Amino acid sequence: MSGRWRVLALMTAAQAGASVVQQALGALSPHLVETFALSKAQLGVVFTAMFVGAMCCTGISGVLTDRWGERVMVLAAGAVMTLALVLAPLVPAYPWLVATMVLFGAGYAASTPAGGRAILAWFDRDRGVAMGIRQTGVPLGGLIGALSLPVVASFAGLRGAFFFAAVLVAVPSVIAYFGYREAREVSAPSMTLASVARGMRVLVRDPRLLAVTSTCMILVAAQLAMNAFVTITAVTVVGTSAQVAALAFASAHAAATIARLGWGYVSDRLLGGERLVPLAAISIVAACAMGGLALLQRGEVVPLFIASALLGCSGAGWNGLFATALAEVGGAERAASALGLGLTAIFAASAVAPTAFGALADASSLHVAWGVTSALALAGVAPVLWLRVHLGAAARRSATGEG
Repeated sequence: MSGRWRVLALMTAAQAGASVVQQALGALSPHLVETFALSKAQLGVVFTAMFVGAMCCTGISGVLTDRWGERVMVLAAGAVMTLALVLAPLVPAYPWLVATMVLFGAGYAASTPAGGRAILAWFDRDRGVAMGIRQTGVPLGGLIGALSLPVVASFAGLRGAFFFAAVLVAVPSVIAYFGYREAREVSAPSMTLASVARGMRVLVRDPRLLAVTSTCMILVAAQLAMNAFVTITAVTVVGTSAQVAALAFASAHAAATIARLGWGYVSDRLLGGERLVPLAAISIVAACAMGGLALLQRGEVVPLFIASALLGCSGAGWNGLFATALAEVGGAERAASALGLGLTAIFAASAVAPTAFGALADASSLHVAWGVTSALALAGVAPVLWLRVHLGAAARRSATGEG
């Protein structure tokens, strides 16, 4: 296997391990509700906790990745996540669970900037496809978790499921650390932390970063609604068993795995590196999928699976395009910083979305919560279309000036 494809395999595996809990904790939602007697808002807080930790640490993780390299940060991220998952089941109390999920999120924060920087360094062409492949690690980890965690929990309880997940996080992180070598042109970075900070001040004013991040902040609300509440919707609205609900959740992650490759291929090969139009299309599909979930009635298992798969394709399919677009904004020197800035905003939205969705569902119904989130996803079209018009106008002005 050539060097760059070996790097891609290592980073994809590490991302999959990191994503088993980050994406598939929702597979345990019925178990969490039963064990801790949670309301939907309290369940949302568990998911919010992960993203509070991530939000607080992603920006600095991007800076540290640019300064110290992706190899070290992948190992550090894996170690913190593993520790959190080992600690989580030791005290059977809801506040302790929330606290350990904050720690897990802090560890997860470094995984995307590190992986994004590795892909940017090793792939000078087919970057969207490569980033899409690497980002399939997220729904792949979610698929593995959705299929395995409920089974382990049924035999060994929540404690066994958390310990099992800790192993799935630790092993690929250690393998990636020992198997990865940094690309020659970005190894031993010479930038100081001060120069990286100056670069971040430039990045934060870039309209490309602002518009793409705005759309994806909306899309992540759809993704978190899927992760936390698809299984609860299946059980309480459609009336399925927890096992069938887990399969519907797994179908969403399976669809997301395929979609991340598909969106990357469309962006690179069919649209010549265009990232904005696919993001607009994703927003529309996500709105339709959640509209379908909002209309579900008891016994409608097939529509549940269809809507879940469509939501996986869209609400969990945008991440590769986001990572590629922001890495390209930052360039080889500041790719992780750009991703760190964007992800800080993404994780801020992620911290709000599950609790807000759950509180709305408690105050009204799951139907209303899905409908409101559907309308929000449709609004995600606006920022990227504005940016496309803005960039086109700038290009025309530049051409006129040259003429």
